Amino acid sequence: QLRELSQMLDLGNQSFDTFSLDWYAQTPDPQWGLSPRENMEAVYETCVHYASHFGKGSGNLLLSGAPGLGKTFLSACIARVVSEKGYSVVYDTASNVFARFEARKFIRFGEDARQAGADTRRYLTCDLLILDDLGSEFTSPFTQAALYEVINTRLVENKHTVISSNLSLDAIRQRYSAQVASRLEGMYQTLVFFGQDIRMLKKQQR
Repeated sequence: QLRELSQMLDLGNQSFDTFSLDWYAQTPDPQWGLSPRENMEAVYETCVHYASHFGKGSGNLLLSGAPGLGKTFLSACIARVVSEKGYSVVYDTASNVFARFEARKFIRFGEDARQAGADTRRYLTCDLLILDDLGSEFTSPFTQAALYEVINTRLVENKHTVISSNLSLDAIRQRYSAQVASRLEGMYQTLVFFGQDIRMLKKQQR
């Protein structure tokens, strides 16, 4: 499982121990009333606690914020720790997940159909699904229905999910559906990321 996760993630470098708060400014943000650094300290601690205490009552997380603020990095850290604790973890991008649901629907025979069925079952039944980059995919009525199936099925089965997205809850409501947004708002803990794009900051220092 760790080898499979490593195909999607840089697990060699992505760990809670290597996460640095130094990239987040200490100047208070007028919109949020605290600095990006203070906010990320709280977000980091929440993610560490979630991963280290993962179990039946862990709940779900929505990591929301602009690109380049650490959402994928912390998702990878959670995946690594939970997987090492012996739970089944599946990490994939939203576009890949929806493509597999599309294949399940439209490919009826052969190995491709069997594999699509197996993939979608894993998305629905694994202990922890990490759905990365929600909102980057082409949105259609089919992807809206697939997202609802993933979220609702996993809630009903008491399976846990971590979703990262550049979209806010209001934007998710407009792009997908009120039903999806309602479940995220009511059944997920939202962690908001804000600050300067860390990828750009690193590029400027080279």
